[in-house]
Amino acid sequence: MEGVNSRTFLRTWLACLIGCIPLLVLLLIPQLVRSRASDERLLALGVGLLLLLVTAAFVLAPVMSAWLAPVRESWVPQTALRVAASVWRQSTGGAVIALLAGIAIYAGGQAAGYWLGSVVPYVSDNPDFAADPSQQRWLIHYPAFALQAIVLYLASTLAVAFYGWRVRSLHLHLHQATASATASHV
Repeated sequence: MEGVNSRTFLRTWLACLIGCIPLLVLLLIPQLVRSRASDERLLALGVGLLLLLVTAAFVLAPVMSAWLAPVRESWVPQTALRVAASVWRQSTGGAVIALLAGIAIYAGGQAAGYWLGSVVPYVSDNPDFAADPSQQRWLIHYPAFALQAIVLYLASTLAVAFYGWRVRSLHLHLHQATASATASHV
């Protein structure tokens, strides 16, 4: 079936990589996503933005999928959210499994990113802080930080793409079943 092939998945992932660039920008700003890089207010703002952007990415995953992997008159960006809602009504179990799989991929990506952070540390004690408390307590090693951010971004977009791809596949399966049922009744 065309709806479940790897080329379609790769196009969906590419759409998510492009569509989720605001998430990448956020992940590349240490002051907004790392407690050792800033104060609690900036971290709270960053965590709030992260939650908002990840949630929005999952909600808009069908639109991103339809953008680079459309199906004429069936799965297009203009109708993808409405069609996805229909998939949730008609195949709730399949949609829930797709979402849970996406969340599991996201969680696995977080674990991989933090493991990478332990192997290639992005932060260290500032030796000048002991002598001068006005200095920053921590030093952020931006190349290691950026590497971790990119891994987190790739995993996050993979999770979103998987969800969008599965919803698309469920829709095409339901659409094909409906078309077959209609044809057999004619």
